[in-house]
Amino acid sequence: MNSCDNQNLPDNQPYKIYEFKKTNQEKIPGYLVVSTAKLNVETEEQNSNRYLSSVANKKLFNINDGQVEPSTQDMIEKIAKTLESSPEPEIIINIHGYSSTPSDTETGCKKIYEYINTAIQQPNKYIFLGYRWPSENPIKTDESGSFGQKLINALSSLPTLLAINLALGLTISIWSAIALLFLNILSNSAVHFFTAMLILSGIVSATIFTLIILRLSTYFRDTYRATNYGVTDLVELIRQLDYTVKLPRNKRIKLSFISHSMGCFVVTDVIRILSDVFDVKSINKKPDSDIGNVFRLGRLVLVAPDIPVESILPGRANFLRSSLRRCEEAYIFCNEGDLALRFTSTAANYFSFPARTRISGYRLGNITVKHFNNKNDSVGHTPRYGVVNLHKQDYGKGYRLDNPYKYLEIRSSSSEHRKLEEITKMSEESVQPADLFTYFDCTDYKDDRIDQIGIVSSAIQKPAINFGNYILLTLAFIRKSINNRDPQGIDTHTGYFGGGFSQKAIYELAFLGFQGFLESLSIEGDELEQISVFSQRCQEKQIQVILAPQIYQQKTQR
Repeated sequence: MNSCDNQNLPDNQPYKIYEFKKTNQEKIPGYLVVSTAKLNVETEEQNSNRYLSSVANKKLFNINDGQVEPSTQDMIEKIAKTLESSPEPEIIINIHGYSSTPSDTETGCKKIYEYINTAIQQPNKYIFLGYRWPSENPIKTDESGSFGQKLINALSSLPTLLAINLALGLTISIWSAIALLFLNILSNSAVHFFTAMLILSGIVSATIFTLIILRLSTYFRDTYRATNYGVTDLVELIRQLDYTVKLPRNKRIKLSFISHSMGCFVVTDVIRILSDVFDVKSINKKPDSDIGNVFRLGRLVLVAPDIPVESILPGRANFLRSSLRRCEEAYIFCNEGDLALRFTSTAANYFSFPARTRISGYRLGNITVKHFNNKNDSVGHTPRYGVVNLHKQDYGKGYRLDNPYKYLEIRSSSSEHRKLEEITKMSEESVQPADLFTYFDCTDYKDDRIDQIGIVSSAIQKPAINFGNYILLTLAFIRKSINNRDPQGIDTHTGYFGGGFSQKAIYELAFLGFQGFLESLSIEGDELEQISVFSQRCQEKQIQVILAPQIYQQKTQR
């Protein structure tokens, strides 16, 4: 352990830690780590309890009236002691996505906490940490107030030049419209003049209103918070644990992550920072997983990642390649019909992402198993479910696993699709970033629902989702948003956590790894038989899986 003054938390504590209440059944301890960063910089007094919903905090956490809460340093030391006493210590951190309310975060983390203590129950090994970074919901009431207050704030905070232009634009538009509608004595030249003024003022007003709508969506505000608060505060938490935990030289704490949507941006940036750029190992072709004094990067599970597709492409633009190599296992849960990523996120990032073409601007959560031979193919082929890149060798000599990048494409319709090989130059001479992940394409995923409606999409089992299909899917998404229990509704962005098989896969891959997940499915036999049965299970659920080579190699080398 390094001895230095930085072991103590700074006076301005970047986070607070709350422990989940335990009953006699819980074997795995759980905590909620809450960033103390404010939603708005004008908030005068920090009050970290504001992040905990007034109803849930006393029910979910060890917070009692009239008692002094343990300090953050005390909680750090408590977690450290648990890790020190474990023969194989592991920390699994869950990170929420965009527009998550405090109640959403608490409920989601509590769901994982209860699941692992029911399904896994391995005492003295795991510690679960739910992490909340400051995120703002555009509609629900939070620290920024109600939607009405947020609208007032958006108007009152307009820069002076924009406010003047908006006022002038609206005034000119109104008077021009009145003149054209009610003044019949206008000459032709006057009509042309007022028409031109109406069009120009309308363009100015519409542009400024667009900026106001973008602010009210809170997407860019959340992106700023994720970058400047979420990432840095989580790095500080891990740094403090790294300084506090005392372990023998030959013992390491495995650090794994579950993240959703914009939370995937947070975790990938955290991993990037944790991979010390001054460490020679970080630039090796095969760096090890050790980071800091006591940690080792374990498993990374990205669910509907709201990050660029470039993160799995080769080239200078890929800023994650070296850091992702350090993870022992990495998984992506994706869906062609994810409307939040397909339309909302892509439209928002249109203003900021440096892409020349539309297809390069799509998000990683929309990556799919390829159904088309090339960009000119307009017919494609129907999906083949199960593990699609595992093939029997000729003459009965076992199996071979093709590189994942050969099986991936980005598509938005039958007329717009590109294989990864068509987007950028990729070769078999070196490991491609895309080959570091195992992919679960859940576009046609169905679970144990009687109505057989897809979990995260319409499950139409066609080569691509086209315009008409997107309209029906949007209606199903709206129904789900209005009534969460509507059997005809579909949650295209967070439905992964509602499906029985997908939820089990997300949680248990993070805690147990691929081999442990197979064992939890009660799959028996040798390594190849296990993968074969696993493929059959995925076929039944209509999930397409692309296995990472390192996953297969780990199993066959056991």
